[in-house]
Amino acid sequence: MDRLEALVAIAHLRLRLVMIERNPQLLEGTTMQIKRPIELAGLKSRLQRAKQTEAAIAATGAGFDATLDAIDESHAAAKAHLGELEHYGRELRDTVAGMVGSSNGGPNDGASSSTASGDGGQVITSEPETGA
Repeated sequence: MDRLEALVAIAHLRLRLVMIERNPQLLEGTTMQIKRPIELAGLKSRLQRAKQTEAAIAATGAGFDATLDAIDESHAAAKAHLGELEHYGRELRDTVAGMVGSSNGGPNDGASSSTASGDGGQVITSEPETGA
C-alpha cells in the first residue's frame, strides 16, 4: 500500500467517525457483547483441564501405537511360520507320494507279480524257505 492509498483509507475512517458522532443512532443496529469477568473466571482451570486431556490422549495414542507395532511383529512372524509350514507340507506330500509310488501295487496274497521290481522287497510265498 503506497502513501496515497493509506491517506485515502485514513480519510474514510475519519469520515465514518464523524458520521457516527453526528448520528449515534447508526450504532443501534450493531450489538457488541463484552465478556463479563464471571465468564472468564473459570478459563484458567478449563485450559489446565484441556492440557491434561491432551496429555492423556497422547499417552493413549502412544499405547495404541505400541500395541499396533506388536501386532505387526506377530503378523510378520506368523507369515514367516506359514511359509515354513507350507514348505514342510510339500515335503510331507512328496514323501508320502514317493512311498505310495514306489510300492509295486501287486497282490499281497502270495501270488507273484508280473513285474520285477528289483527293489529287494519282501516276497511272501506259501512255501517255507530252505537254507542253501
